Amino acid sequence: MLDPTTVVCATDLTEASNKAIYLAAFIAKSFEAKLVIAHVIDLPAVTPYGETMVDPQELKARVEEGTKSQIADILAHLGDVKWELNIALGYPAKEIQRIITDTKAGLLVAATHSRSGLERFLLGSVSRKLMFTLSVPFLIIPGALSIERTSLSRVDSMMIACDFSEDSDLALSIGFDLARRLKARLTLATVIDQNQLDQILVTDPQRDKSVADRLVSDLSSKLMAFVPDDLKEGTTVAVLAGQPHEELNKHAILNHLDLIVMGVHGRGFIENLIVGSTTDRLVRLGQFPVLAVRAHR
Repeated sequence: MLDPTTVVCATDLTEASNKAIYLAAFIAKSFEAKLVIAHVIDLPAVTPYGETMVDPQELKARVEEGTKSQIADILAHLGDVKWELNIALGYPAKEIQRIITDTKAGLLVAATHSRSGLERFLLGSVSRKLMFTLSVPFLIIPGALSIERTSLSRVDSMMIACDFSEDSDLALSIGFDLARRLKARLTLATVIDQNQLDQILVTDPQRDKSVADRLVSDLSSKLMAFVPDDLKEGTTVAVLAGQPHEELNKHAILNHLDLIVMGVHGRGFIENLIVGSTTDRLVRLGQFPVLAVRAHR
């Protein structure tokens, strides 16, 4: 169930990272929740060769003074939002986890920072670390999205991706709660992997069409059966075939969707770092905000 009393928005105060504040504020207002703006001063980043450049508490006070006015300017355009600033010192992923626990937050919102090459492959980003470890839903805003796309005054349409796993069961539940609160048009989508489809189909065109039609019909009915009665009107379903992240992204573009909700599969963190996940690949395409939901285990 998604009904947060507190929404945490993490930012490193860069222009790309601050884009997340707009959507975080909108969702906090929609749920009548408090917005906590979290900024973590990464001590290793300001500590060359093991010697601290400035006193950490002095640095924290200096950053807090300038940050308050910066955040206030952003939120001033978004109406009445209850918010507070939480500045921490330490490792970003660890401190954001702590802030979520301390504030009993029910949702994290943050923008990605894309790295490239070996650094990204070995280390990942703070967003990726959080995606595979958080116990609360994580709304990820691609840093490459334009300000027009991230400063939405509302979310009119959203899609929940379903692969019928434990992860997507929770994503469905949370997605339904979000659709109700935002009064958003809803699409449920599933993707048949092309390799699986090739194993099902044979070379007889007439038989293949019959099998494919029946499969689409069965999966469409299964998807619609998940939808609560109060959301059935206006909800559509989509059965897609191909690479999941590519097909979901393409469908969202063609149907002018604002947001995608999906589960994060629970492989080990190291394996996810190397192999990636459909959620991670979709975020990397940089086209849509993605609400990543990780089932508790």
